[in-house]
Amino acid sequence: MLLFGLLMQRLYDTLSHQPHFDAPLLWLIGLMLIPALAQMVAHFVGIHNTIGHHYPVRGLLMVNVLERIFQLPGAKALPCSPGEALNILRDDVKTIADAPGMTRIPPAIFAVVALIILLRVNALITLLVFLPLAAVIVIARFSMKKIESTSRASREASGKVSGAIGEIVGAVQAIQAASAENYVVAHFQRLNELRFQRVLRERWQNDSVDALLQNSVGIGTGLILLLVALNAHGSPLSLGQLALFLAYLDYIAGFMLGFGSLFGAFAQVRVAFSRLSLLMQGESGEQLVRHRALHHKKDRGEELFSKDRLEHLQVRNLTYHHPESGVGIENINLDLRRGTLTVITGRIGSGKTTLVRTLLGLLAKENGEIRWNGEFVADAGRFFVPTRSAYTPQVPHLFSGSLEENIRMGFPCGLQSVQEAIYQSVLERDVADFPEGILTEIGTHGMRLSGGQAQRTAAARMLIRKPELLVFDDLSSALDGQTETRLWQRIFEGGGEQTYLVISHSPELLRRADQVIVLKDGRVEGQGRLEELLVDSAEMQKIWHV
Repeated sequence: MLLFGLLMQRLYDTLSHQPHFDAPLLWLIGLMLIPALAQMVAHFVGIHNTIGHHYPVRGLLMVNVLERIFQLPGAKALPCSPGEALNILRDDVKTIADAPGMTRIPPAIFAVVALIILLRVNALITLLVFLPLAAVIVIARFSMKKIESTSRASREASGKVSGAIGEIVGAVQAIQAASAENYVVAHFQRLNELRFQRVLRERWQNDSVDALLQNSVGIGTGLILLLVALNAHGSPLSLGQLALFLAYLDYIAGFMLGFGSLFGAFAQVRVAFSRLSLLMQGESGEQLVRHRALHHKKDRGEELFSKDRLEHLQVRNLTYHHPESGVGIENINLDLRRGTLTVITGRIGSGKTTLVRTLLGLLAKENGEIRWNGEFVADAGRFFVPTRSAYTPQVPHLFSGSLEENIRMGFPCGLQSVQEAIYQSVLERDVADFPEGILTEIGTHGMRLSGGQAQRTAAARMLIRKPELLVFDDLSSALDGQTETRLWQRIFEGGGEQTYLVISHSPELLRRADQVIVLKDGRVEGQGRLEELLVDSAEMQKIWHV
């Protein structure tokens, strides 16, 4: 652009003295094409580099945030609703990736050089034109805090709408059962209205600043033409210098305006980083932007190292209290041997689910230690994963998709393994009645399945991975007696190769268990075989005779 402006000045000065076409003029026009073509190439390269920068930055931030989320205990993985978290990952990551970076330095150098050239041509006109632009940038700078506050409010309102959508979709049946459709719709409309107001305020504020910045270029152009017109006969600028001013005005003003808009962009980036830091939950900013190779990791599949084979699982003094209520478990000790069945039982609120979730790292233990074959487990949440262990909660989480997709969940195995898992979980008759068999779509959160079918689908997902330790939380709560009996018979058909930890009140399982752990108020009230506990444990006697 510097070269193009100087060539334009030479062209108009030449035409003003000899307004006819000749060879030197042809050469001059030809030379002007060179920087114009070079600028086209630069724009193309710039777009290519922007794409090469934008998507890797988005990928890097998303991978780092998701890694942190998966490292946290499952119950505390998200500090906000899933919908709001999705909104942050989608919008705030894009805001950061779109932010201008070091590419502003070369334009700044060229803008300074162009300004010096104009000052040498006519310092007075240069100052009269560019001082108002500088004043506009100062105004934009002082509006930065307001822009940041408005942007934060807009993002929070949008996040609440996204979160509400996720909650409503996941609770359709509960809303219908409570006849709360009108209330939910009204609540959603209020959230949308708040979002509309805040987004509109943000848009108005940003557009106002942009309009002020953009119109200042036109004001500068008008000032130049006015100054020339006021002294048309004794103009301080030649025709070539006027062309130079107009060419450089757009270039310098474009840089200055871009520089002014940086304040708003950085305010939005600051908000975006703070919201992403919320998902990082105490992790440092360096971890959020940590460099890594963005490629798919090799799936571990059915690979199982000999050191992962469970022989003995020891739990000592395991303690956790829910921060909201203060209740939980305290000083729990248990030992699981390979091939055994351990049943955890107790009345409602005794801490059964809290125990297994703390053991598996889904809740962050306050105290205690866990040892797998004598080796200390430092991070239970990252350790107790397939193929070491698998967990089926009382209310399993299913996803939109087919039955097969919900069982596989990306696990690399053949169709025969899927069929075996379906058989083990007593789903074969249900699948035979489905319109498309295992390819049948089960709806959002498995809404098209009954409670028992959902539980057995989650069990099949667990069994297909053939983990060393299988943890079930009241798996048969939605099953009839006959289905429950077949389910446990098929699960235990594998012999003594796997170890089972089950929360249950089922008399059949309690009789079959190698050890029963009786919980009361978060503590172990009794431990041993059923026949022993029915003699020695008053709590077990009450549970058995209910």
